[in-house]
Amino acid sequence: MSAIKNGVYTVTLKGKEYGLLFSLNALDEVQGRFGGYDKLGEIFNDKNPDLFKDTRWLLTLLINEWQLSEDENAQLIEEKRVGTLIHLGNLKEVQKAIYASFALATAGDGEEETPDVGDGGSDGDNEGNRQGVQES
Repeated sequence: MSAIKNGVYTVTLKGKEYGLLFSLNALDEVQGRFGGYDKLGEIFNDKNPDLFKDTRWLLTLLINEWQLSEDENAQLIEEKRVGTLIHLGNLKEVQKAIYASFALATAGDGEEETPDVGDGGSDGDNEGNRQGVQES
């Protein structure tokens, strides 16, 4: 009998660990806002005039989905608060974490390897890198 994986990708921002969960609810929200999850490349395109707003919204959504999966009465994080966790120095790492969260949620094979999401221009700090999720 195999264990069901929780699909949570973790990221460290400003020294605090956050889970990102690309749940079915999140997929539905992304589809409603952007027309589909296949639009992530367009969302994170430097030519997107709403790049920062969209990244902040998406990160907020994924953090809140994680929080709700842990506790249905969780205090949700506000977009303005999430905006203080993102800066130009970690923007690419945040985007990579969002891609990795999506890949983990849609993998379906139970593997917990970090997906290849390309070079995000990492400056060597570990913000946005996968921190293994432990299952009980």
